Amino acid sequence: MKILTYILSLVLSAFVYFMHAAYMTVSAGLISYWPLVSVGFAILIFGFLSWFHFYKPKTGAILLTLAFIGMYFSWPVLLMIEYFSESDYNPSPIEFLTPLVLGGLLIFLVWKSKNTKLNKWINLALAVPPALFGLYVGGYMLIRMFGLN
Repeated sequence: MKILTYILSLVLSAFVYFMHAAYMTVSAGLISYWPLVSVGFAILIFGFLSWFHFYKPKTGAILLTLAFIGMYFSWPVLLMIEYFSESDYNPSPIEFLTPLVLGGLLIFLVWKSKNTKLNKWINLALAVPPALFGLYVGGYMLIRMFGLN
C-alpha cells in the first residue's frame, strides 16, 4: 500500500506540474498567482511528501492530505468553476477531475497504510530520486522567480 501511495503521489504531482507547463506554453503569462501556488504544492508533494510518510506515518499522512487540499483548492478547483461558468474559456473535465480522483485515492491509501512498515533500504532507495529532483526543480523555479541567476 505504501508503495502505491508513493507512486500515486508522484503521478498526481507530475500531472499538475505538466498541466501547468502546458498552460504556460499556450498563454503569454500568468494573470494569477494561484497556478504557481498549486505547482509549489505539487513540487512539495513530489520531492518531499511522497516519501516522508515512510518515516513518520501519521505526520506524513497529515501533511500529504493538507498539501493535496492546498494544491487542489489553489488551482484545479478554479478550473472546475470555470468549466461550469458561462465564460469564453471552457477547460476539459480531465484538467480538474484527474487531480481530484488521484488525490482522493492518495488520501485514502496514505491513511489506510500508515501502520505498514517497509525495509529501511527500500525507504532510502525510494526517497532519494524524488528528493533530488524536487530540490532541483524547486530550486530552479525559486532562482528564476526571484531573478537570482
